[in-house]
Amino acid sequence: MAEYMDTPIDYGENEINDFIPKNAKAKYLEIKGDFPEIVKIKEKLYEVLEKTIDSPPLEEIIKKNYSKGKAVIILVDDNTRPNIHTRILLPILFPKIIEYGVAAEDLKILVACGTHRPPTPKEVERKILGTIIWNKYKDHVVVHNCDEGVKQIGTSSRGTPIILNELALESCLIIALTDSEYHYFAGVAGTVKSFFPGIAGRKTISRNHPKAFTIETGFKAECRLGNTEGNPVIQDMKEMVQIVMKTKAVFCIDAILHEKKIALLNAGNIISLHEMAGGLLKPLRIIEVNKPADLVIVTTGELGLNLYQAGKGVHAAWNAAKKGGKILLLAKAQDGVGNQAYHDTMIAIKEMDLDEALSWVVANKCSEETFRIGNQKPVDLLRILKDNQIDMITEMDHKELKEVFRINPIEIEGTLQETLRNYVNAFLAENPEGSIYIMADAGNFVKSKEN
Repeated sequence: MAEYMDTPIDYGENEINDFIPKNAKAKYLEIKGDFPEIVKIKEKLYEVLEKTIDSPPLEEIIKKNYSKGKAVIILVDDNTRPNIHTRILLPILFPKIIEYGVAAEDLKILVACGTHRPPTPKEVERKILGTIIWNKYKDHVVVHNCDEGVKQIGTSSRGTPIILNELALESCLIIALTDSEYHYFAGVAGTVKSFFPGIAGRKTISRNHPKAFTIETGFKAECRLGNTEGNPVIQDMKEMVQIVMKTKAVFCIDAILHEKKIALLNAGNIISLHEMAGGLLKPLRIIEVNKPADLVIVTTGELGLNLYQAGKGVHAAWNAAKKGGKILLLAKAQDGVGNQAYHDTMIAIKEMDLDEALSWVVANKCSEETFRIGNQKPVDLLRILKDNQIDMITEMDHKELKEVFRINPIEIEGTLQETLRNYVNAFLAENPEGSIYIMADAGNFVKSKEN
């Protein structure tokens, strides 16, 4: 009987292991180093609320800006983000804000959906707030709608209309509760991205995102995972938040997670926290390897709700795979494609070869006049397909996945473990010396010394 490596990986909420033979040239990619969980999280939160970064303490900000009857907004991520930090911190944060003098009835929770579908009440409870906060504050929850209840307050220097949620604009204070991560074209997510695109109008997002594109390569060189320097997308977002802050009190609490636990926590000025995040993430997210692999197996875990969100896993694996190699994505994608523009664009180009398709999408779907949210995904997918074959274990329609998105569906035969074993064995039969990387965290950034 074959012996297998310890390589736990998720498919949705289910963990699979023991599918890589021990004699394979395989490596489980994980961060090395001691990044312990903050165990005394209440004490740490209270500490960062007082010892803030480039900002007065939260209590002082509340005393200066709050007046009874005016909303204090707690800005949280939607269900496409892990929200581990949210469920941990909110039960501690809310009593503290009330202790600082805010009436409970004035606390509002604004879910930053950007252009994503609104989460269901069950998803808000289970995936975002947790049962304690949901049971007590469910009537205080507002889900952002990028097409309704928004207002323009200006224009950025790059020509982006600054359109924001009206409830946020009418509040006396916005407290953004974020977790920073690397982002495949904005560089770093969290902090300022909770505003733009989080609670922005559709037109704002549609004008901001096309700043990432170029006809030659799809995405501009500056618009890449982990990079904010010279990145027009994130710099535009940053400027828009700075404009909001001229007339609106904004405070940020930012967490950085490691192995689904809070490892770092800071609070204060949202711009300063954004500028810190890239450096703080490096030791917790960057994995260096000698060379890219012939096969990269990656999962998006519970967050692979649809193909749109699962693209983060494909992008993460692309950084680890050699040209001409394979990517195997594990994502349930139970909601299907997840974005109409992504779907429509891929249908429009399905008869084109990859080079023609990429050029056509950038030329026809990615200008500030033609861009719809979701058209960034075909650009990313097509450039990856030029380098790698993509296979996928998923619940979404296999025929559509193959014919429209050019991704090869893998039939589940027997258990998931058996399916993975069969897939890996077939790969090794064709490539006895083939190298394999297993990525259990699509948030990691794999850097190869050969690239």
